[in-house]
Amino acid sequence: MSVRLSTIGVERELEGQCRALLEEMAPGGYEFTPSAHGTRPQGADFYIWDFRPEHFSDGIQPDVVARSLFLVEPSMLDSFQRMLGESHASIVLKPVRSAALLPFLEHILGSKSSRFHESENNSGLAVQASEADELLERLLHANLRLQEYEQARTNSLARAMHDFRVPVTAVSGYCGLLLGQGMGLMSPAQMDLVRRMQHSVKRLTRLAEAMLELSMGQLTPSELIIEGSDVEGSIAQAVHEVALHAQEKQIRIETSVERPSEPLSFDTGKIERVLINLLENSCKFTPRQGTIQLSGYSVFWDGSTHKSTNVSKVADDGVLIANAYRIDVRDSGCGVSSDDAESIFEEFTTYAGGRDRSGGGLGLAICRMAINAHRGRIWAESNGEGTQFSFVLPYPNASRRDRPATRQATPGPRFRSQSA
Repeated sequence: MSVRLSTIGVERELEGQCRALLEEMAPGGYEFTPSAHGTRPQGADFYIWDFRPEHFSDGIQPDVVARSLFLVEPSMLDSFQRMLGESHASIVLKPVRSAALLPFLEHILGSKSSRFHESENNSGLAVQASEADELLERLLHANLRLQEYEQARTNSLARAMHDFRVPVTAVSGYCGLLLGQGMGLMSPAQMDLVRRMQHSVKRLTRLAEAMLELSMGQLTPSELIIEGSDVEGSIAQAVHEVALHAQEKQIRIETSVERPSEPLSFDTGKIERVLINLLENSCKFTPRQGTIQLSGYSVFWDGSTHKSTNVSKVADDGVLIANAYRIDVRDSGCGVSSDDAESIFEEFTTYAGGRDRSGGGLGLAICRMAINAHRGRIWAESNGEGTQFSFVLPYPNASRRDRPATRQATPGPRFRSQSA
């Protein structure tokens, strides 16, 4: 028996998150109906509402409230609770993230299944209604307080990172002044020392920007500057940024970048940061005198947001149907287990041991945030001999399917450009 879920006034991107989570948890086990604001709830088992005061003036039935999740702006929380009166509701404060949706969706799938089996067997222990209501009220109250505390913590961290970024940027400017001989001539050894100092300061700056962006990304949607971009130039710039780090360990970076089969548009600054984060991560875990291989090429992408195994597809005649551009960064360092391949992209998440490639949950989390904002996909995989990070960016004017092919399916690239 499928679950009937209806969203009311929910943004399209959030609808997509709901669909992806439901498909992952119960493929084909749900019916999904999006509705506009002002639609009266009817015919669904559960509802997700984007709260707007003007559409709640007449109120909604308590039984509907009990089967609903409300997405509420923090500033509207008090007015929302006054409008509900004595009713108790499941609330997620905006902006909404998949991690906050997941427990609710798991609950509705479990509730539907439990009620179905109970009606089938006509058995089961009944819980006293008053005790169940009291427990539910306490859980909803605790959940809401945790969301409020999390937003307060996020605001505090964002302010701290903003203040931290200012002096670090100043130090980087001073290093540039010294390197430009603006304060007098320096010996080659002094120049090399300042150059390394500037490189470290830039890494600190990126760390501060990453923490600020992770914090602000939970509060406000990230603004992208989408324009026609040169992916080859962005890759070259990223390799240049990490060259000093690679030289210190005598790591060779080999690149094989094919020209996109059609114009590619993206936010240059954010994609360059993604490339730098991936390359720095690979440099960190690649042994001395190791190799990092970076390749870029056009692919067909099926648009999957939860199955990394279905990212690329090959037609029967062996020709790749291109509707996106893919970049791979493969290193010869430690591998990533299948259990950790997804969690390393989570914010502030690490796993035990010296093989933790999550970067403290900052660099890779920023990568996923940026790629998701471009409606792409990023993932990691390993065969035990190193790790490969890959991401795809859809072509702006390409259909997800049936795009004319431009490239043979199996790349087998010959790495042309090398740096040490």
